[in-house]
Amino acid sequence: MVSPTSQQTRIFEWMHQNLPSDSTVDITDMTSMYTVINVVGPKSRELMAELSNSDINLHPFTYKKVNVGYASDVMVMSFTHTGEPGYCLYIPSEYALHVYDRLMMVGRDFGARDVGSLTQRFMRIERFMPFWAEELTSVTTPFEAGHGHRVKLDKEYFIGKFALQRQKDQGVTKRLVFFHLEDVDPNQHVWPWGGEPIYRNNECVGHVTSAGYGFTLSKLVCLGFIRHPGRNKGTRQIITEEFIMARNAKYELDIAGSRVVVKPHIHAPYFATANIDNSKKKYRPTVVNIKSPENIRLPYTG
Repeated sequence: MVSPTSQQTRIFEWMHQNLPSDSTVDITDMTSMYTVINVVGPKSRELMAELSNSDINLHPFTYKKVNVGYASDVMVMSFTHTGEPGYCLYIPSEYALHVYDRLMMVGRDFGARDVGSLTQRFMRIERFMPFWAEELTSVTTPFEAGHGHRVKLDKEYFIGKFALQRQKDQGVTKRLVFFHLEDVDPNQHVWPWGGEPIYRNNECVGHVTSAGYGFTLSKLVCLGFIRHPGRNKGTRQIITEEFIMARNAKYELDIAGSRVVVKPHIHAPYFATANIDNSKKKYRPTVVNIKSPENIRLPYTG
């Protein structure tokens, strides 16, 4: 099982507490044995194929073990946390630096660059991908996060099934919403960063959970949960898509004491994503000369 770093301890402890009492199943934390590198972008498949001499045509959420240079048994998973095409590489830790060096050397022809964690964070926001500890907690449900379509209630019993069935039948009292900020210049105005109040027709209905810059939209974007204003104790006020997207609803954020208009979405905005499997137009690497520290020319002819 693979989990994000921020969930490692929580997931391990939860699984340990729910093991069969007859000791037929045991679990071991193998985190230190692997280093993870993300390779993201429309040329990621060709880069990985060149590095490994293997077919990297994988279905989403599947993986394949390949050799990269002298590194054996590198697990390549067809999944990224950014919404863009690409792979997660699970590399035995003793090979991590070698694989990284090979990626950057061969990837130079493909335009490979290091990307900071904030860039990845912003990319997942504009793709409407909730993250643990920001949007997701141990009590947040898929229906509240807008991912109810992923819940398979026709399966056998699992922990929480009845509660999820009740939410599906009766509705939820909060819902995660995507916003982009209108008439805000990222180079001049204060950015939201999380925790800002969200107003609907001058009534506070929630708070921002995460925010950043949307590179595709060229706008500041954020996520936040919406509830009915002035909730009465002991009553369940169901939040609906019609309530969120009502034409007479005006949404604003309070950023450092100033109100700014935001536009809500209950689904991820459509982006024209580059095809990772473009068979009509194959990419051909450009031959470059890489100079070593000793000024020796090392021609690469991928």
